[in-house]
Amino acid sequence: MKITQNNLKSENEILKRILKDGYILINYDSTDCDGCCTSKVLKFTNLKDIYKSIDNEFEYCDGSFSYSVPLMFPDGSLNLNQEYNGGQW
Repeated sequence: MKITQNNLKSENEILKRILKDGYILINYDSTDCDGCCTSKVLKFTNLKDIYKSIDNEFEYCDGSFSYSVPLMFPDGSLNLNQEYNGGQW
């Protein structure tokens, strides 16, 4: 589920996970203007820090990016990004 400000569905899911675990893991993906890609998992303890991080990306990024709430499987495990950084230069 992609995270956008004022999206109550994503905010509710984030807050539920923070209340349950004390933190939430968020998938992050980006591609810069040179075609270099980054995938990683970010850890947050509150919604304010997530939105602050998104705002910083808007200010400094030079390509597309996304933050998304990872899918939770029935056994409680998460569909997390594998860490990757590379592409074309």
